[in-house]
Amino acid sequence: MTASQHTRSASPVTLLREWRERTDGAALHEALFLGLNVDLPFLERVAVPLARGLSARVAILGDAAQEAHDPREVRGAGLDYLYAPTVCPGGLRAKLVVLLGEHACRIAIGGGTPALPGWAGEDRLWTVVETEDDASNALLADVADWLDKLPEAAGVAMAPWAGEYLREIAALLTERHILADETPGPDARLLDNLDRSLLDQVPAGPVEELHVYAPAVDPAGDTLRELIARLAPARVLLGVHENWSGHTGAMLRTALGGRPAEVLVLPEQRLVHGRFAQWRIGDRWFALTGNADLTRAGFAGTAAAGGGLDLAVRTAGGPALSLGEGRTTSVAGLDALRGVAAGAELVLLGARADGAGLRVVLAEAAREPVTVSTSADGSPGSWRELGIIPSGASSAGFPPAAGQGPAVRGSVTRADGSVLHSAVVFAYSPAAAARPSETRPTARPEPTPEPRSATPAPVRAVAPPRPVETAPAPPATPRPPAPTPTAAPTPPAVPSPAPLYVPSHDAEPVPAAPAEDGPYADAIEEFAAHGWVAGIEDGIWRITGSFGNPVPIAAVAATRLAQYGEPVLIQAGNERRWAFMAWHAPDLTLLNWPARNWRSYQIRPPADPESRFRGGDLASVPGRVGPLNRQIGDPPPALLRVLDEVGIGFAELVKTLQQIGG
Repeated sequence: MTASQHTRSASPVTLLREWRERTDGAALHEALFLGLNVDLPFLERVAVPLARGLSARVAILGDAAQEAHDPREVRGAGLDYLYAPTVCPGGLRAKLVVLLGEHACRIAIGGGTPALPGWAGEDRLWTVVETEDDASNALLADVADWLDKLPEAAGVAMAPWAGEYLREIAALLTERHILADETPGPDARLLDNLDRSLLDQVPAGPVEELHVYAPAVDPAGDTLRELIARLAPARVLLGVHENWSGHTGAMLRTALGGRPAEVLVLPEQRLVHGRFAQWRIGDRWFALTGNADLTRAGFAGTAAAGGGLDLAVRTAGGPALSLGEGRTTSVAGLDALRGVAAGAELVLLGARADGAGLRVVLAEAAREPVTVSTSADGSPGSWRELGIIPSGASSAGFPPAAGQGPAVRGSVTRADGSVLHSAVVFAYSPAAAARPSETRPTARPEPTPEPRSATPAPVRAVAPPRPVETAPAPPATPRPPAPTPTAAPTPPAVPSPAPLYVPSHDAEPVPAAPAEDGPYADAIEEFAAHGWVAGIEDGIWRITGSFGNPVPIAAVAATRLAQYGEPVLIQAGNERRWAFMAWHAPDLTLLNWPARNWRSYQIRPPADPESRFRGGDLASVPGRVGPLNRQIGDPPPALLRVLDEVGIGFAELVKTLQQIGG
């Protein structure tokens, strides 16, 4: 199949299972789940293992004020996947699933919350677009544009690393769309309400008939009246639940404006997840599907103006959607019961574990000091105070601490002496939650792990790698000469909350690292924490350890060492398999031995080598430029530019690499 196509209403779990059963065995690279009332334990049982088993990096975005899970039951947040609580006035009501592989893509937009009720059955309304063989569809470009704008949208707040993740997915979708050949596909477009209401994007009528389903409407029916007036239908069919829908006979009569109408009363035990309006012109049906209620905030308002965040898909030429079976009645005599969700007073957007410790981000600046505590499992009595976010601040960093758990919460003491706790977030480790590779992350530690015994190697276990944004790059300094090999002192071992790689016990000797008080001390200490032995000789950094795929390790090292303001040359691996990177922003050149070809990339902020190559699968890395140089002796221009800056000749580099790789 080369064309994109609009399929059926299929739940996200069904889409994941179908991907697992593909006959071509294609890997899944990215899995993004976004919605309201996120139930993390449910997703950890059902969706996350499926996606990780297919080699995907996983991210889950949910409304910070509408979490549906018990934090004591959450096990994989931050290690197996990114969980990013998001703040949006009016609620994060949009439901989106993106599954992106090397050549295929699935995008689903609908009304099922990421929880058991929303994902368990096939009767939820999902609009699914599929692409194969590198084909694309206008909907992919629309989703990319929305994801790119979302982190900076007015009224929306999320952790910085969550925004970076969404922009990465947007870049991958954009690249897929730009490079795709023209192929026939469904007439499906994404509508969002970031700065323009969904109602304003409905075309003007008249139409032959209009079918509408939305459990909640304005008490006076203003938005429903505006929709009907805009489409000017000759006939209306409205689906309602007698005790779940915000409809009254008087309101409906006003909204209909004298038009002929039927009301289909649907079974009370079966609430349709999803909202839609569909209209017919001649024999052709048009539909608007999504999750926006027919309210001023949901359908006629914008997120920028304080309404909820909603998505919808407009399709043309598809089959008519069914409201289901029910009894037909008049517009009179219907009552409604409606509920209003309360917001949270103290919201944490997230926590990120890195080499410097733990960074915690609040949704808004603290009005009074916020006490940050961590726990191994979120159970009562297990919380341990870590420090304070002072009043007026919206984030704070805390140094690594023995026994520091993955569950994180904030607390404030009210004037009456009572304590208000935030919802629990989970410390996110980008390296641990990267695409699965040959070396898997270790399991979560117990609350009080036993210290490891010291070893002769210069290895120290600390928190996962530090992100590049946490340390501003100092001014460039001259490249230090290769030091004389000396035995480094053995630092004391300390417990680690989540080491990414098992320390190496048989790494081959490499040139000694610079002294611990030198300019590279922080990076060397971080590498040692993962069992990587690092040294520099003749201008080339050598990294060895017990890792399987050397590409992500070389990328992490390149990102860290480039913070010192110089071009870096790195070779990571062993005699059997290694990777070489030359990096000076924005140019990166990669040689992934035993393949004998150069790959050149352009990587610009906020991306860096670590974020681009963390999955280790070169097929999924965007930004490649120029042809694939098939011979190691054929240098790409980007490599020559970096070599010229560091004063190393290409022939000299090739000779050194051939001595390593044979």
